[in-house]
Amino acid sequence: MHPQSQLFERVISKPRLDSYRGYWKVDADTAIGLYMWNGEVCGELSKLLSYLEIALRNSIHCEFSRNASQGASSSCHWWDIHAGALKAEAKSQIKRVRDNAPQALLSPDEIVSRLTFGFWPKILAWVSKQFPTLLFRILPDHPLSRQGVSPNWFDRHARHAACLEFLEFIDTRNRIAHHEPLWKFSDIVDTSPAPPAPAILICSRSVDESSTFTRFARLLALLDRTVHALSPALQASLIASSWRVRLDFLLSPRGVQRYKEGRHVADPQAMSSNALRQQLASVMQRNRPVMLRDRGGEGIFIPI
Repeated sequence: MHPQSQLFERVISKPRLDSYRGYWKVDADTAIGLYMWNGEVCGELSKLLSYLEIALRNSIHCEFSRNASQGASSSCHWWDIHAGALKAEAKSQIKRVRDNAPQALLSPDEIVSRLTFGFWPKILAWVSKQFPTLLFRILPDHPLSRQGVSPNWFDRHARHAACLEFLEFIDTRNRIAHHEPLWKFSDIVDTSPAPPAPAILICSRSVDESSTFTRFARLLALLDRTVHALSPALQASLIASSWRVRLDFLLSPRGVQRYKEGRHVADPQAMSSNALRQQLASVMQRNRPVMLRDRGGEGIFIPI
């Protein structure tokens, strides 16, 4: 069941909903379902990205602190020690964090926690050029960190390609933060070649439902790969998490169909847990959550 289309359109705006209608080639009701589906996908993916952000920033901060302090500390103001080499944008972001707390002497950890996600992939790219040996410790389980392999972090082209993977998540995070359609993937382009050499197309934009799901599959594979490079244990935990299980369902044909058809809202007719056991096959086939109510209490069963 979808909200009334005219009311929903007034709240969300017609141009925003029209982008769903045009891309997915659907009517207003189905577009509303897809809008809600996009919100669910963003919510689950955001949880997973938060772990990537924290793991990446902590690893960079810890290893760079040890480097800057010559092993004396795992948390120091390394950005001050290397201020002469830092890019202006990075220095500006750190200054902004400090300026927002003029009465406080922020600790290194406090500054780290207040820097945005976009800061860290860019710092990683900077580290790869200035201090490539640190990448072996920042990303200990990356293929380029394996002992005796070739290429490794000393290979400029391999290093650049690896850092581009982390940079891709900046756009994903920004689209989520600004409530943009996550399914509308743009071209991924490497603009590093110096003119007049053309930019290199890494991956083409999505143009229809099929290419959208191809890009989602690529995005999840990239997320798995980058988290694994930081911590295989963390990656295994995230793969097994309820958020990832739910995200995998949302990105399946059955998952998106549920929202297209408005079956993401639970059937108002409650059933008992015994009835659910007896009718499980038909409940799964209907692809719709059901309310549960018996003497033990109330709940909801969401088939995936």
